[in-house]
Amino acid sequence: MSQELITLKKPAALLFDMDGTLVDTAQDLGAALNFVLRQHGMPEKSYEEYRPMASHGAKGLLQLGFGEAIEAIDFGKARQSLLDYYHQYSGVHSCLFPGAEELFAALEARNIPWAIVTNKPYKLAARVQRQLPALLKSRLLVGGDSMAQRKPDPTPLWMTAHYMQVSASACWYIGDAERDIEAGRRAGMQTVMCDFGYVGPDDKTELWGADLHISSLDDLIHYLD
Repeated sequence: MSQELITLKKPAALLFDMDGTLVDTAQDLGAALNFVLRQHGMPEKSYEEYRPMASHGAKGLLQLGFGEAIEAIDFGKARQSLLDYYHQYSGVHSCLFPGAEELFAALEARNIPWAIVTNKPYKLAARVQRQLPALLKSRLLVGGDSMAQRKPDPTPLWMTAHYMQVSASACWYIGDAERDIEAGRRAGMQTVMCDFGYVGPDDKTELWGADLHISSLDDLIHYLD
């Protein structure tokens, strides 16, 4: 359930992370990891094992899959193999999280613009966006390689707010990882933590300093007014 905090101010714009926030990409990312593990004769990882790492990119997934054995492989080659497989099969299982379409409709009804700022490489993020047409309504898509900085650096969030012609302090940033909340806080934005996202059993999300925790995207509708 969401927490009601009196400090939450009406937003001029919403900025979202992608994986674990708007889109459930875990199964497709896990399939890409397991493809690489099979190539190296390593045991595959279960959904329960790889889901918490789905927001940590190719590096985090490969570290999970190979453990200490990662020192013995060509990391660059393994990473490219994972990304190539994921690019080919990224739309097999990925879908919007529950409540996303209702939230988008509520934003449209209130003329509140929204954008996506992710650490996912732009090419892969754009492919997911095309596969899920509701995401094409975003004002801007910023990938992890769209500029020199990436989260938790606040620069991509500042740049997005500037593009949307709104003050960073009037934006909310919504994500599911500590880097998301850190980036939003450093950018001067109000931050929302998605507790339904890719949160690991050892993650102490209550210590990350988010202004609000939600259990579904449509929890946010209540706060828009």
